[in-house]
Amino acid sequence: MPLVVPEMPTLSSDSGRLSDEQLREMNVSREFLLNRNAEKARLDAIAPRPGAPAPSFALQRLSSDGARNADSVSLAQLLDRPVALLFGSYTCPIYRGQLPRFNQIHARLSGRVNFLCIYIREAHPEDGWRVPHNADIGCRIVQPQTLGERVEVARLCLVRGDVRFPMAVDAMDDATMLAYAGSPERLYAIDTRGIVAFKSAIGPFDDAEVDLWEQALDSLVAQEGVVGR
Repeated sequence: MPLVVPEMPTLSSDSGRLSDEQLREMNVSREFLLNRNAEKARLDAIAPRPGAPAPSFALQRLSSDGARNADSVSLAQLLDRPVALLFGSYTCPIYRGQLPRFNQIHARLSGRVNFLCIYIREAHPEDGWRVPHNADIGCRIVQPQTLGERVEVARLCLVRGDVRFPMAVDAMDDATMLAYAGSPERLYAIDTRGIVAFKSAIGPFDDAEVDLWEQALDSLVAQEGVVGR
């Protein structure tokens, strides 16, 4: 069953304009949010922009049922088609709520676009920044300390979230997440030359940003004359 979560202020909001009530809802102080947004901006400044080469990666792949796969997946292996990259974690409530929409886009473009969700470190673990929306659905996850633990949480996301697109797990050094400034969630579209065609804002974001990502993928399919397999 699709996951539905309550609306909550996004982290991309200017913390100076958020009310005290909104900050309480997010379970965060204004100072913490300012520092976090500054760190996100620093990482975003070095992330690949449209027209730049996408950073390479080789990551642990999960099977369709979420089991750990002996195979890895690399960016180079995906470049026979335009590539749709998604970054996120199960403890991000807005990301959970967007999974049905991502499934719809994947269903429409599968065979013409290679999709890959890169599962990253938890946005709101129990031993970090906790948010009420997670407690409401019994999502109480401690930040994984080993790749095996991260794989298990990724499997939980895949199964409970009814994820229907391929998933891989970032290494414990978070190298791919950092290279793409993918935390707490982000979307990329990459052409068959390995060049970034679209980079979303750093999430959480609203439906309009997902619309732009979908439009960018459609444009790549049209430009490159991709025929479904």
